[in-house]
Amino acid sequence: MTASHLPSGAVEPTTTTDPAAGEREVFRRDGVVRWDHVLTPGQVADLRGSVERAFFDDGRPAEGVRDLSERRGRPLDLALLQKVNLWQSDPACEAQVRRPDLYRRVERLLGGPVRLFRDHSFYKPAGKGDRSRLVLHQDNRYWHLTPPEAVTVWMALDDATPENGCVHYVLGSHRWGRVEHTRPEEGAVLVEARSEQEPVAYPVPAGSALVHHANTLHGSGPNLTDGPRRAYALVFVRADASVRGEAMTGCPLAADLAR
Repeated sequence: MTASHLPSGAVEPTTTTDPAAGEREVFRRDGVVRWDHVLTPGQVADLRGSVERAFFDDGRPAEGVRDLSERRGRPLDLALLQKVNLWQSDPACEAQVRRPDLYRRVERLLGGPVRLFRDHSFYKPAGKGDRSRLVLHQDNRYWHLTPPEAVTVWMALDDATPENGCVHYVLGSHRWGRVEHTRPEEGAVLVEARSEQEPVAYPVPAGSALVHHANTLHGSGPNLTDGPRRAYALVFVRADASVRGEAMTGCPLAADLAR
């Protein structure tokens, strides 16, 4: 199974709304857990505004925006956009970074103190079709964390559906270790993993979150709708993690940010 053949239908995922009711067990088993009602409607609206300002300047891509659909040697398509570290300049994003309820919930999943690795946002514009697909991959293929104990708290700012490119996960793949990745085509910026196990679609409403392990294989389908699919994410790593052998002392402890 490759990301270019992600299933369009959704399989009902295992969810939990009570952190004390087996959330950690679900995360250990599946490598992903759903958190409902993480954002209020007001917070969703504020973050949508933050994301729009971060990505676009007078209708053009703003400074620091990366086009993940890029193919080297071709014009930019602007079909799958990413920007990191919004919290350093945006109050609404900074407020999310400093939420003690979020980092404490993450610490329960990872079993100890965590650092903020970064925040980032993904933007799938309308009208880009299959070019807005995100190939199947492990986050730690790019991050090189040791140990790979990190989670992404991916918060939907629009209802994420199979039609607009919700996230798909290969359940339990975080236990496989590092999976080989290759470039899906010559010149591609992203690399792709393969799995014989069928990915599961995780549609979620705006304001809910998907929390996945750094080694969980995941991707997302194309946005086939006439509206954008926006998301905002926080990445937390275990406090003792290193990147390519270097301690992550430059990344703040989440507990310090929340004071």
